Amino acid sequence: MFAHPSKAKLVKTIHALLIAALLAVTGKAVARDNPYDLLSQVLMPFAQVLAEKAKGGNRALTLRAHLEQMTDMPPEFAGVTVDLALQAPNKLRLEAPVLGERLTICRRGQEIWVYPREKLKAVIAAAGKDKQLPPPDKSYELAPFRLPIPEKQLVFLPVLFQAKHAGMQTVGDKPCQVLDLQLMPELARALESEESQRWSARLWVDAEQKPARLVVQRPGWSITLRFEEVTFAPSLPKSTWRPNAKEAGDVMTIEPWRYDQLLRGMVGAGRKTEPKTSEATEP
Repeated sequence: MFAHPSKAKLVKTIHALLIAALLAVTGKAVARDNPYDLLSQVLMPFAQVLAEKAKGGNRALTLRAHLEQMTDMPPEFAGVTVDLALQAPNKLRLEAPVLGERLTICRRGQEIWVYPREKLKAVIAAAGKDKQLPPPDKSYELAPFRLPIPEKQLVFLPVLFQAKHAGMQTVGDKPCQVLDLQLMPELARALESEESQRWSARLWVDAEQKPARLVVQRPGWSITLRFEEVTFAPSLPKSTWRPNAKEAGDVMTIEPWRYDQLLRGMVGAGRKTEPKTSEATEP
């Protein structure tokens, strides 16, 4: 697991890098073939979805990704599809294979539901085996999705990475520019983890400046995702966050505190209690 650095130290490091970027680009036109310019065009639509102060624009996204490769991946996982829908500030729907069966997990404000019910029961039973679950915190509430940096500094987000061109390649029938990425050394050191300092990524970007393929790796481990669909929208239909006709009779709802307890039990990670937030839930 990654070490947990001091939040103040990490934020200070990010701010220092962003200020350096501001000084570097002030009064300078960005070259058309600059890899940081291309990385910015890829990242900004995702970041804008979570920008709390954004007025209008796109606040939701959907994507479909295929798992092409992963170290020690079971054969049955080859080519599996992950579907994600997210809408700021507090809605998410994830459909992905879990324990050999496709599982749907949906958050709508402080409400969480899972389909199919029996699969969630199996997860709860496995997590609670031998009484290994941590004590529940029944005051826990889910926080809204937020950006890790100030919104005014979003334009400098790419400076948190080292980026360089790696040529052109085709993904499916799409010609793509290829970028090689690493965390900036200062940020990697601030994370206080040897793993964070050794990871790298390769990103294929199509003509619409959307990700087509992503490889993330560190020594001895790698994962490859191919993106079939990435779309942005001001909002998604309300039906997105509700069980469909097939799911409706086989859904289990869990409280935020139970979700938190299961997550802490399965990943073995502690957390600080999230501050309570008032979130309105649509009818």
